Amino acid sequence: GITETRDIILDFGEIDPAENFYLFLDGWIFPTDASINVALAQSDAIQVIPPIVQVVNKHGEWETVIERLGFPMGKDKMVIADLSGKFLSEDHRIRIRTNMEIYWDQIFYSDCNSDAPVHSFEMIPVSADLHYRGFSGTFRKGGRYGPHWFDYSDVSIQAKWADLEGDYTRYGDVLVLLNESDDKYIVTNAGDETTIEFGDEGLPELPAGWKRDFMIRCVGWVKDGDMNTALGQTVSPLPFHGMDSYPPSDTNLYPSDTAHQNYQLKYNTRKVTRDDFLNAINDIQ
Repeated sequence: GITETRDIILDFGEIDPAENFYLFLDGWIFPTDASINVALAQSDAIQVIPPIVQVVNKHGEWETVIERLGFPMGKDKMVIADLSGKFLSEDHRIRIRTNMEIYWDQIFYSDCNSDAPVHSFEMIPVSADLHYRGFSGTFRKGGRYGPHWFDYSDVSIQAKWADLEGDYTRYGDVLVLLNESDDKYIVTNAGDETTIEFGDEGLPELPAGWKRDFMIRCVGWVKDGDMNTALGQTVSPLPFHGMDSYPPSDTNLYPSDTAHQNYQLKYNTRKVTRDDFLNAINDIQ
């Protein structure tokens, strides 16, 4: 996730950035993990340098005009930088500098950021079923250095990681847990799958020349089993909106009112230990 500091210098040739100038960068990031982040926090030898954008000023020197460009969250995401009015000389080269392990796959510029009209419509889940599925096979489109992608048709039920021990949501109908952002959520283990169906009632007809796209909005938390993840060996303590830190402090714990207690007693009844994982390792040996 961290490399030596590297520069990408872009020279688009003869351009006129007098008005609007938008830089579009498509790529993916190889992230750090909890153990690497702990190591970084304990040493001044390496400092993370988030991507910055620089242009050449009137003195012929590189000058930062965007302190935080941002980076692609996950696989193949687009980052847009507005450089309108940010060129400081007749030299229109652009330098991007960072030591984060980012792989840019495509970069281009445009004199406009799309202002095409967008009509949005909310589709409500009508069913949700939690069950065990297993793990999709992985592959890389770009060879050994590309990001991992997943083949949904290639499934393995072999355990891959030591489970976080604790109480998970029981299998079956979980629709009521997805209706609101209310700290009553599905607690899933590795290999679990939730199949969700959405209703199309009231969905308007698509006008001629228009394109329909879908975006799933999710509210939740993720916790891995890295040895340096805070309480990374257990499901508890449960996260919640409004917590001041994680792990929560003794005075800022998961809600204990009747409604939240009833939720846990009714839904989070599937106890998981590390026994299955350890037994699988013994079988391999």
